[in-house]
Amino acid sequence: MTRKDYVMIAETLRGLLADIERESGPMAVCDRTRALMAGEHLGVRHVAMRLGDQLRQDNPRFDRTRFIEACGLTA
Repeated sequence: MTRKDYVMIAETLRGLLADIERESGPMAVCDRTRALMAGEHLGVRHVAMRLGDQLRQDNPRFDRTRFIEACGLTA
C-alpha cells in the first residue's frame, strides 16, 4: 500500500466519526440514541486501532500513532 492509500483510509474513518458527531447533535435527545452513537464511535475507534496494527505489520515504517491521529482519534 502507498501513503495515498493510508491517507484515504484515515480520511474515511475521520468522515465516519464526523457523521456520528453530526448525528448526535440536537436530534440525539434520548439516552438510547446517545448510547447508540457512543457505540458507533467506539466501533470506528476499534476499526482504526485494528487497521493501524495490521498496516504496521504490513509496513514496518508505518507510523501507527500518526495514522490514528489522522483518523481523528487519540492513540
